[in-house]
Amino acid sequence: MSSSELAATLALPKLPKIGCTTARKLIRHFGSALDVFRRIDQSNNSRWKALKIIFKKPETAAVLRAAEKECAYIDKHHIQWIDFREPTFPTALNQCPDAPLVLFYSGQPFPTTTRVISIVGTRQPSQKGRAFTAQLVEQLSPYNPIILSGFAYGIDIEAQLAANEHGLQTYACLGHGILGCYPKQHRKHRKEIEQSGGFLSEYWPNEPFNRTNFLQRNRIIAGLAQATVVVESRAKGGALTTAYYALGYQRDVFAVPGRPDDRAVAGCLDLIKNRRAECLTSGADLAEALGWTQQKQKPQQPELFVTLNEHEQKVLQYLGPEPKHIDLIAIEAQVKVSELASMLFLLEMKGVVSALAGKMFKRV
Repeated sequence: MSSSELAATLALPKLPKIGCTTARKLIRHFGSALDVFRRIDQSNNSRWKALKIIFKKPETAAVLRAAEKECAYIDKHHIQWIDFREPTFPTALNQCPDAPLVLFYSGQPFPTTTRVISIVGTRQPSQKGRAFTAQLVEQLSPYNPIILSGFAYGIDIEAQLAANEHGLQTYACLGHGILGCYPKQHRKHRKEIEQSGGFLSEYWPNEPFNRTNFLQRNRIIAGLAQATVVVESRAKGGALTTAYYALGYQRDVFAVPGRPDDRAVAGCLDLIKNRRAECLTSGADLAEALGWTQQKQKPQQPELFVTLNEHEQKVLQYLGPEPKHIDLIAIEAQVKVSELASMLFLLEMKGVVSALAGKMFKRV
């Protein structure tokens, strides 16, 4: 991608009345972010009539210049980023209409897997809440999920440190630029997390901490995950916004129960009572609900000198040692899911592909 296209992509959602949802629609219509700026004034499409005025304002030109300057900074400091049009952009997040157009990241690129769990909760958890979070991650470790959270005080950091302890990848979604760290006390954990996981942000690299950003970033925590778990939450709280985003994206939500008179879990009980979330008391509950099986390495001797046809060879190019969902393989290989399922079955019979739970496959 050219620096001009990146600058236009960064600027577009920053404009008044645009945001990520409209920006995606505009890019789909005009073909590129740069063409939105170049051609929207010439468009006769009535749906963009009200937006044309925005692109004529001096403020719009100022935002674009700021984005161009940001691109130079990104390039100079080798800041890692991924655009929503790239095949390696997280598929689950791309299915959300209001997902960011660009994700900045540090550490490792986000894996192409659907087995991602968001664990969120209060910043002031009880000792039982902390203990349950650590126990939950430990119980989930045989299933090898990615643990996702917000790197905040309380349940967030408990979940992420527990993931590290049990050898799981963990990613944190930030409410500020990727170069910042909030809270500062957690900076000591960054390198440890980045060794196998990392940090994600939709904000420009040096964009400062702003409390209003945190509710917005919660949609990314929900959008990346197959399911969201709320451990402890009062009747109102940021963890509940993550749960509501997940529900809006048609994702599974789980909540940990507690005593009816305990205000610290009032939000969890409300989710369960109103059937917005399933009651969760152990990692086994979650694994069973999601249809997971433990990812144990099975000794399998592939057949020597396997004969593969042209189509099978093509599909095999998109498989590696890490599990990958059949939908993602179909997108990358440009094959219909129905046809792909048959080919994967034959490849499994030939001993070159291993099938896992949740329609996941990997190369042997």
